Amino acid sequence: MRSQVKAPNNGRLRFQIMMVVVLLVSLLIGSMPAKAADNEADPSVQETFGQLQAGKRLKSERTYVTPEQPTVYLTFDDGPSKLTNQVLDILDKEDVKATFFVLGEQAKAHPAELKRIVKDGHAIGNHTYNHVYKELYSDFQTFWNQIQRSEDVISNIVGIRPQLVRAPGGTATNFDAYYFYLMEQAGYIMEDWNVDSGDSKRANVPVNEIWQTVKASPLDHEINILFHDGTGHESSVQVLPQVISYYKKLGYAFATLTDQVKPKQFAITKPKWSRNMSLKQFQGMIDQTQQYAVAHPSPSDLVKQAEEKRLAQKLEAEAEEKAKAKKEEEAEAARILAKQAALPLQVHVLGGNTFSIEPSIYKLHANQIELPLRYLIEKMGGKVAWQADTKTANAHYGIYDMDYDLVNRSISLFTLGKQTAYYSLADMNMQDNQIIVPLRKTIVSLGGRITNAVMDPDYREVSMALRPLHFFKENNTILKNSLFAMGG
Repeated sequence: MRSQVKAPNNGRLRFQIMMVVVLLVSLLIGSMPAKAADNEADPSVQETFGQLQAGKRLKSERTYVTPEQPTVYLTFDDGPSKLTNQVLDILDKEDVKATFFVLGEQAKAHPAELKRIVKDGHAIGNHTYNHVYKELYSDFQTFWNQIQRSEDVISNIVGIRPQLVRAPGGTATNFDAYYFYLMEQAGYIMEDWNVDSGDSKRANVPVNEIWQTVKASPLDHEINILFHDGTGHESSVQVLPQVISYYKKLGYAFATLTDQVKPKQFAITKPKWSRNMSLKQFQGMIDQTQQYAVAHPSPSDLVKQAEEKRLAQKLEAEAEEKAKAKKEEEAEAARILAKQAALPLQVHVLGGNTFSIEPSIYKLHANQIELPLRYLIEKMGGKVAWQADTKTANAHYGIYDMDYDLVNRSISLFTLGKQTAYYSLADMNMQDNQIIVPLRKTIVSLGGRITNAVMDPDYREVSMALRPLHFFKENNTILKNSLFAMGG
């Protein structure tokens, strides 16, 4: 008997298909916010991320100083350890300074050795906390955390936060463009080497092998030579005096690495570690590294800031000195003006009287003497009458009459009762119920002239020529005939 195959339930099949579709849509939607967050990154950050993702090395602009004498920079990794004091004894005897790239966990275990390194005048570099490659190169965040942890240990012991960093195993095949860029953003200087002593090729490398390796290494103007002072590197200690003697005989000086020494760095090669970095992660690391850089300026930055501060203080002091000098000049000018303002004005009328005008009556303004009209006319023997309804002053002197119209700032000149001139006098004004007029223009209006004026800091004098009043009275008929003859 044939077995029967049961037909599938179409409704149940459709339900299962719908559930699969819903699940796929949910997964798709769930992935969208992360992409949106990535797209929200700053455009410049996105551009930098793209260049680094393509493997491009983006170096920060720095300036370095090349020593005049060929120089060797002895560097020791993986310490401090019990061997470090032996290394320091040799360096002290040879009068040589070196750079120690220390591990955080080793510094924690050997604080006395770390303190001696600093006390003896050597430089400190950061070599991460535990030297475990798999952790350090799994992702940058882990590397960064170890650098910070090691730095905290070093700072707590000797109060130094090293700017120099050496990656365990060197940067080749371990660093990518992201690692280099982010470390530089934080202000760190990555240090590799251009001479490897070979003392870490394997355990217990013989002294002679290390010596032959160093001796066979190419010479350069600046040599960054790699040694180790960690446990198990007794051969490095033993060969050190011979290496120092070798380079000294070749004319090399010895110095510590600083931020002014151009670092030896390996070219970027394909990393042997599998890792990925998203734009969001990159943005987060940019924020961390830049915040660190602001909080921990480098020695060069501190020097630069100090110089900028010194320059700002100098400019401020110069500005204050100039302001003080200007204030003193203004005070002196004010003193002179005050003194001059207190000087009486001596007036000499040629062929007539001489009188003095007190400083409270006149003033020197815009290189001209100004004084009350009534005072001047009466001093010369004339009269002035004020017409309040028309705001006009009538001045009479000899055969001359002048109407000063304050509203229109004008003068009408009459000779023997007939108007002979009209002109504006913008300098005329009212002060303390007195019409103030310029001396020279008024004298000229009266048919006279200023013959001399002395305006010295300690003396003021004006000489003028006027027609005396008796001349006008005695020669009234002659003047009238003269005026008529001129068509007046």
